[in-house]
Amino acid sequence: MWFGTITTFLFIFTLNCFTNYLNAKTVDLSNRNLKKEMFFTKIQSTIRLQDVTDLILRNNEFDSFLDCSTNLENLRTLDLSQNHLQRFFFLCKDEYNLQVLNVSHNRLEYIDDNALNDRIPKLKILDLSWNKLSVVNETMLAHFKVLEYLSLANNPINDGIHENAFWNLTALRYLNLRNVSSFHFTWDFFKTLNNLSSLDLSQNPICVIPLLPVNLEELDLSNTQISRLQGVYLPRLRELKLNNMKQLKELILNDFENLTSLEILSLDGSKKLMFLRMSPYNDHLLPRLQRLSVADCSLKTLEYNLMPIIKRTPILNLENNFWNCDCKMQWLNMLNTTSRDIKCITPIQHANKQLSTIPSYELECENESSIFHPVLWACIFILIVAIILATGFFVLRRPLGHWDIRKNRDTVTYTNVDESSNDLVRILAVGETVERNEE
Repeated sequence: MWFGTITTFLFIFTLNCFTNYLNAKTVDLSNRNLKKEMFFTKIQSTIRLQDVTDLILRNNEFDSFLDCSTNLENLRTLDLSQNHLQRFFFLCKDEYNLQVLNVSHNRLEYIDDNALNDRIPKLKILDLSWNKLSVVNETMLAHFKVLEYLSLANNPINDGIHENAFWNLTALRYLNLRNVSSFHFTWDFFKTLNNLSSLDLSQNPICVIPLLPVNLEELDLSNTQISRLQGVYLPRLRELKLNNMKQLKELILNDFENLTSLEILSLDGSKKLMFLRMSPYNDHLLPRLQRLSVADCSLKTLEYNLMPIIKRTPILNLENNFWNCDCKMQWLNMLNTTSRDIKCITPIQHANKQLSTIPSYELECENESSIFHPVLWACIFILIVAIILATGFFVLRRPLGHWDIRKNRDTVTYTNVDESSNDLVRILAVGETVERNEE
């Protein structure tokens, strides 16, 4: 997504500046194994750098770059990517016209205040990806009021981004924070980025979706620890990526009720995803969806109430799931274009067949009686045991009458009596008199 985004952005940027670029002069010294000494002492003497607008030094061996050693008066694009940079500086001119700076794939551990400073206020594109940055403080990006594209991807930043590091970037449209090892982004992180349209938070161990700018159009949350997307309000979002989600086991489409502009939804490679559901039923969910991709997941079936969404979505990718082709999948055969992508895994008689090739009458559900009978016998057994226990309980609770105990040395007999209380007192009294006479 980001390669396409930056390409599109550069194309638009070029069109907007077409008149100026008609007279642009580009010097491309990529892939020359150049060291800074070679460039500054020998090569630049053969080039009128003061006339150069685009200087490409990609894939060389620069370990630093100092503007004082050259003349960059008209420079608009500087590409120092894929070098060995540990530092770079803009110190010797009050203001440059630099608009594109690419220092990606280097060895930068920290950005000095003399690097990204107020001498390059016209910067619109800044690529700091694939470095060793661990800190983005509150002043590092403070001077870029017109910056539109920023990439910090693939840096070991962790929680080193200051909460107001982006607050001055009010013109920012594209922000790439892919794989920066952040466990969370605070609620205030993006609060001033009202023009942000594309955000990549993928490959971060976040469990909660932060508060996001409502004007977002593209969002990538792939390969994160998020397990539920409830409560996301992004009415302008057109593309949502949830690929390779590690904790997503069930996707309830009702969670997307506030994504009314969504056109592309991708969940490819989410290996734990077993259920795609709509509960409660809502015929108006995702009204603009154009592409739904749920390939390489663990889906076994699709519920019938998904039919409105499946039917009106032009592009569907349902390949490589663990499809169970039974009677619950019959409705998909009515949608020929959909069933062609479904390759059955179970039951055995349909294994490796395309759903579209199986007649509906052969899509049978497992006989419910085979499950019902064991359950019925178990219930009967439990009922019988309960009756026996209840009977024993009530028998033991019967009122006991008088125990007539006669001492015949070896035997004792008990007599149950059921008489009135007065008779019982009289019998007891007589019994005591007999015993005394015997003694």
